[in-house]
Amino acid sequence: MESTWNEQIIAHYKSNTIHLDWLSKPSQHQFRWRTLEGRWVTSKRRIRNHETLMKAIGKNFPSDLYVSTSSWLNPIDLPRLRDTELSHPVLLDHLIVFDIDVAPLSLKNLEKAKEIAKGVHSFVMLNESVEFVHATFSGSKGFHLIYKDTDREKFGIPNPKQREETVRKERKDLLSRVLEQGFEVDERITADTRRIIRLPGSIHGKTGFQCTSIDTNQFDIPLTKLLEEIPKIDDAIVIPKKAKAIVKKSFKEEIEDVIDNEHSYLIEVSNHLPGTKDRSALLFWTPYSWGTNTDCFERLNMLIEMENLSFGAIFSDGERILFICPESITRAKVAKILTNLGMEKLSQNLKQRDHYWVRISGIMDDDGIWHNEPKFISIINNHNSKSIYSNAHLTLLTKLGIPIDRSQHEKLSGNSEPSIRMVVRD
Repeated sequence: MESTWNEQIIAHYKSNTIHLDWLSKPSQHQFRWRTLEGRWVTSKRRIRNHETLMKAIGKNFPSDLYVSTSSWLNPIDLPRLRDTELSHPVLLDHLIVFDIDVAPLSLKNLEKAKEIAKGVHSFVMLNESVEFVHATFSGSKGFHLIYKDTDREKFGIPNPKQREETVRKERKDLLSRVLEQGFEVDERITADTRRIIRLPGSIHGKTGFQCTSIDTNQFDIPLTKLLEEIPKIDDAIVIPKKAKAIVKKSFKEEIEDVIDNEHSYLIEVSNHLPGTKDRSALLFWTPYSWGTNTDCFERLNMLIEMENLSFGAIFSDGERILFICPESITRAKVAKILTNLGMEKLSQNLKQRDHYWVRISGIMDDDGIWHNEPKFISIINNHNSKSIYSNAHLTLLTKLGIPIDRSQHEKLSGNSEPSIRMVVRD
């Protein structure tokens, strides 16, 4: 039996050692990862080596694994930059990192990214006081260049806040010098002391390629040969020669940009029917492994047929499908359906709390920009006239822009307004 994408990722971490010796003191860095279920986790313990990293991860194997570019006196429960109530954290060091990505992913664009990285490295080594650590292939659209800062004076500033502000200013000045040379690098990475970057040795959860340390002389070999030297899982994507079109960043990539240094905001709805004791609607996001193509729609069609559901509204954020069935269903039946779909954690959440929350919006960053909001795709009908509908979740669908003819839904259950909340996440 062939292994699934997630099984291949888990197998990678079980059979490969992630080396941290390129970090002066790994225990002073923060480690974060996104689990295979899409949940973000920050290590609550100090990481010294591969063994302690694997203990911290436990059974929550990562889809994507990151490490902070800064080292701290206490990297555990690190307060946010804007947090004024807690004592300012003590910054001990900050790696100089340049991120070179050329989107969308293609061999042609990767070749361009490789040439940019080669040029940036030559410029930095000739003009700046740095010590080269290594370059990495990110596992997707480009490369990271990582250096140690040999000028240690600023890291001796007694006031922790002033020290960090000084480091950020110097990094901004360095970034400006690189940009003035015409090099296309990510302007948000270099000067950000709270940034996380992909950990070499980890798998990129979207492509299946390993984020891999490389030497700069590998920039001189053909890209196809370089990629042959990069480890990957069996089902890793085939990188196209040319990109068909410029595409908007995926939901997961957008989160990567805002999750580690800003708040994010989203709107969630409860699956409970207000005004009832144990009635629920069936709402969920499909697993990433289902994709957004025909196979996913066939699964949802089969779900509606097998469970004799009335209809389901389908939305997509580009990575997953949001499924909303506005039917009044017993809580026990919804829990059973979720378990049969392999969504055990959501099912357990429903059993323990009598309801669960589901995201129905995109994710807004602190600049007020919404990232990849769910867009309506279609409705799958089963024309089950005997169904009793959730009054609140029919209202929800109208709020999401779907015209609902309530005269076609005579049997309604619960109150008319759904339970909706705004969530703020660090």
